[in-house]
Amino acid sequence: MSDINTLVKLDMTLGECPRWNATEQAWYWVDILGKCFYRYDTTSDTLKSRKLEFAPACFTFTTRNHIVLTASDGVYWLDKFSAPARKLANPERQHPANRFNDGVTTPEGDFIAGTIGSGTDPVGTTYQMRLRDKTLRNKPLQTGWTIINGQAFSPDDCWYYVTDTPSQKIMRQSYDKETQTFGSAELFYQCEADEYPDGAAVDQDGNYWVAMYGSSKISVISAAGIKIKDIPLPVSQPTMVAFGGKDLTQLIVTSANQTLSADQLIEQPLAGSVLLLNVDCNGTVPTPMME
Repeated sequence: MSDINTLVKLDMTLGECPRWNATEQAWYWVDILGKCFYRYDTTSDTLKSRKLEFAPACFTFTTRNHIVLTASDGVYWLDKFSAPARKLANPERQHPANRFNDGVTTPEGDFIAGTIGSGTDPVGTTYQMRLRDKTLRNKPLQTGWTIINGQAFSPDDCWYYVTDTPSQKIMRQSYDKETQTFGSAELFYQCEADEYPDGAAVDQDGNYWVAMYGSSKISVISAAGIKIKDIPLPVSQPTMVAFGGKDLTQLIVTSANQTLSADQLIEQPLAGSVLLLNVDCNGTVPTPMME
């Protein structure tokens, strides 16, 4: 594995949800608290950003390369990065203090996105969203989340991974593709005392790569639930990882600087930036949302 590079130096308060768009050969991500959406074109090495009126969270590309973007006040549709955002639905309108956080698409192209509250109460819900003719239908899957993160599917689509970050437990559920149903949750990996699992991605060998928020590292966990290695980072608050690039052999890492002191920011000049690693494996990317 090569050294850790900087894709873009930024000062994001809460960078999140990096996604690779192979059609455009571009990286996308958000700054949730900064209310900003980013696109980095790898063919021209250019960065574009746009301020939004809401706090963007997780998002997905559709099979026609549109964007479904969750936010602090619902779910939005964008024809493309620069297009106006049109609200599709707000499944949590009865909980105005909640916002969306982490999400992933199922193998069949539904979008699973979870919400969190503004405090430490377990008031979040995961929703399974289905898109037809730009109309969004959603149904709640599970309630009681504090900070939902780490959602991913195994390369054979047989396992769904998820974590409630404060629990320090990464869970998994069996997934039946024929019936599109989930089995009971079981412990996949028990984090160490200083490990708080955030956003994750899975490589083609089934290894689970997870950003450990507050621990200055990425942890790689085998399909058997055994830690393979830690990758130290120059930022203490990595938030999520994603595979992309040629042959999916690049890994980018978003980060935050939301609770760092002035002295910590001096020690971590890349806090809030996007990091890039060339890895010695092939990754996977989420399935596009069926449109």
